[in-house]
Amino acid sequence: MVLASAPAKIILFGEHFVVSDRLAIAAAIDLRAKVEANFNDSKIFSFLSKKNNFKIDVNFDDVVNGRINNYNSFFKPLLFILYEISKCLKLERGIDFIIDSDIPIGVGLGSSAAVSVAFSAATLKLLNYNFGMKDIIIFASKGESLAHERPSGIDPTISTLGGILVYRRSEGFRTLDVSINNPVIIGVTNESRSTAEMVMKVLNFKAKYPKIFDFLYEANDIIVYEAIEALKSNDLLKIGELMNIAHGLLSSIGVSSLSLERLIYAARNAGAYGAKITGAGGGGAMIAVCDSEKIGLVSKVIKDNGGSVISSYISNCGVKIHE
Repeated sequence: MVLASAPAKIILFGEHFVVSDRLAIAAAIDLRAKVEANFNDSKIFSFLSKKNNFKIDVNFDDVVNGRINNYNSFFKPLLFILYEISKCLKLERGIDFIIDSDIPIGVGLGSSAAVSVAFSAATLKLLNYNFGMKDIIIFASKGESLAHERPSGIDPTISTLGGILVYRRSEGFRTLDVSINNPVIIGVTNESRSTAEMVMKVLNFKAKYPKIFDFLYEANDIIVYEAIEALKSNDLLKIGELMNIAHGLLSSIGVSSLSLERLIYAARNAGAYGAKITGAGGGGAMIAVCDSEKIGLVSKVIKDNGGSVISSYISNCGVKIHE
């Protein structure tokens, strides 16, 4: 039996812009997804998700031949990863997979990527393959491409590596040896949305006003460069102010919502240095940073305005095999 886990993520700066090869800063947080993998004596791959009590059994030949389209969409990215792994490594027995997660689903915290990363690591380890972090990112990204159609690649990368990193699609990542000592407050709305739909909405908007978007994209990169310096000096006030500016860009490209704006402005009015959307927007989650003595009040006003609250620290622990 193998157990692997991987962290959730927040995008501090650059969501949506990163899809078009602009800079972003992402951070792993201390919520985790776990995948247990164990050989069975059949020609069946079984999947159980404890979080939503989904369970399916998948025929061995369907997976190794890529016949996965008729299976539950929740598990399809994992089946695609397994199919891709089967093209590189010989699969001879069925495997039982048990998936469990602390991460809210569909709110922009990288739930699907964390599961894909943990799943890839658990499967490769069970198959006794001598893999590295790059292998996990490659296989997990296959699953993400099925889940979100045109992902930037930042989610499986940060979930694999942990910590805080700067990312550009064409250049890859570089880690930042920095920390945010205070917890990040995450407010989650009850609005459902599709990451793929939000990404396409922005890309269509960009196609309509390309010259305007050129300036917005350039502004995003300037914000990221300023944020890198603020993170290096642990300047929480400047980080917050830059978050507010970044949120203005995101709002201008149409990915905010009334419920997100309520949470964001409530957090700022309660003393947060900054608050913004994190992830695809259109609902989902926002993040706020503040001094320690304001955490209780900021959390309270987010709840009072209809959000659920998660207080989470940045995590330096990426994907992990639990021996």
